[in-house]
Amino acid sequence: MSHPLADYVRILARGKNGSRSMTFEEARFTMQHMLSGDALPEQIGAIFMLMRVKEESPEELAGFAAAINELWPENLNADLIWPSYAGKRRQPFWCFLSMVLLQQMGYRILVHGTEAHTAGRLYLHEVFSAFGLEHLSEAQQFNTSTGLAYLPCSAINPGLQQWLGLKSVLGVRSPINTVMKTIAPAGIPSVQGVFHPGYAPVHAQAAAINQRECVVIKGEGGEFEVNPERTCKAQLCISGELSELSIANKTSHYEDKFSEPTIDALKQVWRGESADDYALEAILNTAALALCIIKRNNDVDANRLAAEQAWSERNKESLG
Repeated sequence: MSHPLADYVRILARGKNGSRSMTFEEARFTMQHMLSGDALPEQIGAIFMLMRVKEESPEELAGFAAAINELWPENLNADLIWPSYAGKRRQPFWCFLSMVLLQQMGYRILVHGTEAHTAGRLYLHEVFSAFGLEHLSEAQQFNTSTGLAYLPCSAINPGLQQWLGLKSVLGVRSPINTVMKTIAPAGIPSVQGVFHPGYAPVHAQAAAINQRECVVIKGEGGEFEVNPERTCKAQLCISGELSELSIANKTSHYEDKFSEPTIDALKQVWRGESADDYALEAILNTAALALCIIKRNNDVDANRLAAEQAWSERNKESLG
């Protein structure tokens, strides 16, 4: 008797002329079996690499995400979901200060991410630990948290972190790296950062299929963080409608910007001990885009002004 997933591997593996992308339902069924532990390692590797070669369709991405989204608890008290899976190797985590700023504005932000899968990168869970911020063992704990907490993806399902670690075995990232950036509970918007700009429309289309609201950008290093040396184009999905907005860069190069992902830099900039124009633009523009999806609007200029006001009034002593 053949394995239940054998026919689904065959969809992707019939050769140049016979293969096709999975439908939404086929992709959801496949991921449900993978999450249950029913899939064999050979099947998981084959599915991931076959999809990697052809690139994920919006329907496949949405189907995989829909299966994972079934694991979220109901009635999660959050205003924004913030995935973090790429890590940093060139710039500090300026988007972390955007999160802290939004928390001080009264918004509740649940971050989910990886416990690391690529050598030489700083990951956001390390930043949270350095500042003594909450790490959750299950998503439901966020309802009684301070409003900014980190949830490792292994707490959603242990297989997710294991699959992210396959990069060291397979030599390349797999579709799970893409999928994890798109998951969010129903009714809670998310931000999503991609490394390759061509993926942004696919993420937005997948969100529309799943009736999720999000804003997607080509972020610095693949994280959701505006690079102020480049014009930032954002894809939005709000109430099922897709749109795009841009934030123009003021300059193509900032002198004396930080060039390593140090945690001390975050402390210095937050406390006002270091004036860094690159950092400030990254923090405020990232916060402005997050506010666009929290408020379900595309008025990035008004949201930037709100972020600037909050920055001027921030509690500089809140990060120890």
